Amino acid sequence: MISFRHHLLSVVAVFVALAVGVILGGGPLSELGRTDDATEPARQTDDGSATHAEYGDAFAETVGPQLYGDRLEGQQVSLLTLAGADPATVDGVVAQVEAAGGSVAARYEGREKLTVPGEQGYVDSLGTQLVEDNDLGDAIPSDLGSHERVGRLIGRAIASTEENGEESDVTSQAILDTLSSGELLTAPEEQAGRTPLVLVVLGEERTDAAATALLAGLAQGIGSAAVGEVVVGTTTSGEDGDLSLLRGEDVSGFTTVDGADTTVGQVTAAIALGAAVEGVLGSFGTSGADGAAPVG
Repeated sequence: MISFRHHLLSVVAVFVALAVGVILGGGPLSELGRTDDATEPARQTDDGSATHAEYGDAFAETVGPQLYGDRLEGQQVSLLTLAGADPATVDGVVAQVEAAGGSVAARYEGREKLTVPGEQGYVDSLGTQLVEDNDLGDAIPSDLGSHERVGRLIGRAIASTEENGEESDVTSQAILDTLSSGELLTAPEEQAGRTPLVLVVLGEERTDAAATALLAGLAQGIGSAAVGEVVVGTTTSGEDGDLSLLRGEDVSGFTTVDGADTTVGQVTAAIALGAAVEGVLGSFGTSGADGAAPVG
């Protein structure tokens, strides 16, 4: 028997999808508000009513709390932003995580060196040394690629596969100190706990397949060390940028969400984190293969 909550969430999910369609001008409501000139973009009308994009964002922000339920209530999240991530996008996603009842335990910033192909040898060498120095050979095999290895190291420092997370320890701090001094990562001065959830916000857009392969290894490595990981990017990134290429890689263990530059995408990211707690992963957003949002 389908519960009322299940029915409500399914109905609202349809409206979220419609709102996305309105934003992109490709949904069933895309003809609303168009002028005779099909090339004219939707703008604010003379009477001051909202544009299509504003409506979609306002709608998502309104229905978001109804979709979140209690899946993120009290959940701790580690935030990793990559070089070039837009601060407004980051703040928007964080705001929705908090609206869903979660909290960001710590913010980490990936430096440019972390995902630049020209620095792969350096990352490989530093990661190998970290594994040896901290006696992590059993947990992080030597046959891993450079960025899956460093991803697992980052995961060991900031994330946990325990539902309630874990306290940071000497190994965690040693990893962060080395990655910080090696200019791969910026970590907060105050030591934070290892959280069950990790949110990764992609940075500047690139269409370099080599860079994307490194990003894929990094994401997979982090995801293996957490209960759930969600990687978010912009609408453009999902169409033909990093996120689109990442989705084409043979990787698993984390969720991707595009449209993070819109409130609709930010709400979807928070929903996806909640779903990850329950083991539901996938590819979501305007270009996601698994639909607009993991709701049901």
